[in-house]
Amino acid sequence: MVERAVHAVSTPVVIDCDPGVDDSLALLMALAAPTLSVRLVTVVAGNAPVALCAANARRVLDLAGRHDIPVIMGAAGPLGGGAVPDALVHGADGLAGLDLPTPSQPPDGSDAPAALAAAMPATVLALGPLTNLAAAIDAGLEPERLLVMGGAIGPGNMPSGAEFNVGADPIAARRVFARPVTLVPLDVARAALATPERIDAIAAAGRVGQRIAPMLAAYAEADAKANGLAGGMWPDAHAVAALLDPSLYAWRDAAIEVDGSGRTRFDWEGRGARVAVAVDAERFFALVARLVAAL
Repeated sequence: MVERAVHAVSTPVVIDCDPGVDDSLALLMALAAPTLSVRLVTVVAGNAPVALCAANARRVLDLAGRHDIPVIMGAAGPLGGGAVPDALVHGADGLAGLDLPTPSQPPDGSDAPAALAAAMPATVLALGPLTNLAAAIDAGLEPERLLVMGGAIGPGNMPSGAEFNVGADPIAARRVFARPVTLVPLDVARAALATPERIDAIAAAGRVGQRIAPMLAAYAEADAKANGLAGGMWPDAHAVAALLDPSLYAWRDAAIEVDGSGRTRFDWEGRGARVAVAVDAERFFALVARLVAAL
């Protein structure tokens, strides 16, 4: 458990997510970071149904000893209706079979857009489909900074070629990308694959690292198989890393367009988004291990 006071220099953060293995790792990283103060977790349907995502978020907060942070449920499906695509690499429980205890408490509410808007001023980390965020913008959300994990410059991880978070709700993504965003696309995760050796380093990083290592390994194996890779992608962890240490990444400005299937197109002559286009993989995994060790 991380024992830390909230200092004046801490960055207030709210996290909208769909836990999900990499969301869970990202949550733990944010909780461990001494320069971040996580005020609120909101959840959206994505890697699992929304009620299961809310339970998983609370399980992860319980693992870190952070019973004080509210968890608010949000959208059960995309703005345009229909179902969220299956995210099979996360397993039926969303946590690749990790057996965490029953959540210590139920969700603290069910109106995620209102909770997001009320939590400002803060930095918003968006780690799942952008449905809650789009609705929160309609409700007057004015974040100090908006950092999104979503989209892909190259291949996505859905049959359509889209990246999952954007492809799950393209209408919401268009609304969000109409505002200034810092974007961490799937490509940086594809360039920093979680191999068995890198997961072993997380497992050696204290009690929490040992506890979550089987989840990370099972997810990496399923993700590698599904996408024809040599390891697993941890996209959401990069969003937290980019907030903590932007120097891990190379950045370019762009304007972003989203088509009806959720595929993203980047106009590198345009403006509106600051996009991570490369990553120092070794430094990224070292940061993850340090943060997990601090829990």
